[in-house]
Amino acid sequence: MRRFAVGGRLFPLVFLAVYLAVDWVTFIHDPPAINITPWNPPAGLYLALLLAGRRGAAALTFAALMLGDLVVRGTPAPVPVLAASNLLIVLSYGTGIWLLSRRPQFSSGLGRLYDVVWLVIMVPAAAVPAALGFTLPYMAAGALPWAGLPAIVAQYWVGDVIAILTVTPFLLLRFHRTPDNGPRRSPVETALHGLAVAAALAVTFNPLVPDPSKILYILFLPIIWVAMRRGLAGTTAAVPAIQVGVIIGLSVVPGHWQDLTYYQTVMVALAGTGLLVGAVVSERWRLEISLGQRRAELSRVGRLSLIGEMASSLAHELNQPLFTTIGYTRSCRQLLVRGGDRDAILDLMDRAAAEAERAAGVLRSIRGFLRQDGQPGEVELKAALDGILGFVRPDIRRLGITLAADLPAGLPPLWIDAVQLDQVLLNLLRNSIDALASRESRDGPGRIAVTAAQSGRMVEISVSDTGPGVPDDKVGPLFDLFFTTKSSGMGLGLPICRSIVEAHGGRLWLAGNGPEGACFSFTLPMAGHHA
Repeated sequence: MRRFAVGGRLFPLVFLAVYLAVDWVTFIHDPPAINITPWNPPAGLYLALLLAGRRGAAALTFAALMLGDLVVRGTPAPVPVLAASNLLIVLSYGTGIWLLSRRPQFSSGLGRLYDVVWLVIMVPAAAVPAALGFTLPYMAAGALPWAGLPAIVAQYWVGDVIAILTVTPFLLLRFHRTPDNGPRRSPVETALHGLAVAAALAVTFNPLVPDPSKILYILFLPIIWVAMRRGLAGTTAAVPAIQVGVIIGLSVVPGHWQDLTYYQTVMVALAGTGLLVGAVVSERWRLEISLGQRRAELSRVGRLSLIGEMASSLAHELNQPLFTTIGYTRSCRQLLVRGGDRDAILDLMDRAAAEAERAAGVLRSIRGFLRQDGQPGEVELKAALDGILGFVRPDIRRLGITLAADLPAGLPPLWIDAVQLDQVLLNLLRNSIDALASRESRDGPGRIAVTAAQSGRMVEISVSDTGPGVPDDKVGPLFDLFFTTKSSGMGLGLPICRSIVEAHGGRLWLAGNGPEGACFSFTLPMAGHHA
């Protein structure tokens, strides 16, 4: 199959066969006839080929244009005229694509709004010299009247532009396999989109409507709906469907073929609007995914930073059970050598095993804290707080800090990733501990209070301390990335905490501040009430 793919040895033959088939099906005039039509899908094929950047694409395009004139249109002019006309078409579009490729950020995969905007700009612009290049050789040979130059160029321009905007984006997205980044839509919704397109066409070309051109703008409604729900990928499928529907509608309703150029001009506006709206939606999805990945990376950096700050506490938590286990094991050995009491030996072994399990529990909690694949779920605040206290208890004891937790009975579970809740609580508790550690010794031991209260469908959690508070000049940028009030801080903790809370539909703020201490509060949704 690789021989038939783009770049394969047999691809030129496949392309020429497809091109001639499409040209023959869509050419609406009897041969011999000049290819001046407001509906020219083959233009979308060769422009997609040129944009794909295949080697020899320009020569293959020229060959396709010549074969179309010779086979499909029955040689409507002398071969030199046909060659000159087709050569100017290739040069016009080739120059437009070359200028587009000079923009270093442009990609023919149309993965960003930037790419689609420049494609929509380039196509109408490059179609102007292409239309002139096609028409002038025929006029110079006397095959077309000079007096009809404006109308002929306008008709050719419309045919190429609508065909390219309809066909080329669809082919480029499939060729580059550009991800749409959007949420999956159900088959039912897809069917509704198809019905909406069909209904708009049926209303527009209803035999009871004397002039479909008056209500042609109804077709914008399904296109915008599809673009908003399915992004660029869905739009590139809906626009060709509507274009085919317009051609069929004009065939069913007699007397309007003379206005085809007008209909196609409206279709140019419709296709451009749909592509831009779809590109905006796809860009939003792409940015959301990128921001989510950046948030996850930043969150991991923050967790690693906090683990580094907790190194001394973790060393204490591990050293104590490990040394105790060693002591119990040595005592068991001595009792065994001396032939000691069996029950005493078993008791010492049980104690050693319990201390080893305690050390293993500490390691498990570290491993869980560092993982980055958690998913939101129901989390009990009390259980989360009890787990976090194991990290900060050594510093609390060392500094003589009093920690009080006031969690009302019956507090509903929260809807959040458990590890991320641990990160928020741990960061706020560490900030309070650091603030109390900076107090003068004469101030006495400090106090940290953790409170929670239900507020509507949210739970408000507060962490307050009796430290010196946040300096007034540092309150404003407190949540800015890389801003820190600590000499050894990285300025990641609070921004990461705020992004975590806001990602779950809550908010984080400085609820109280002064010489008597600071209070940080944040809200999270209750389980069963999340978006």
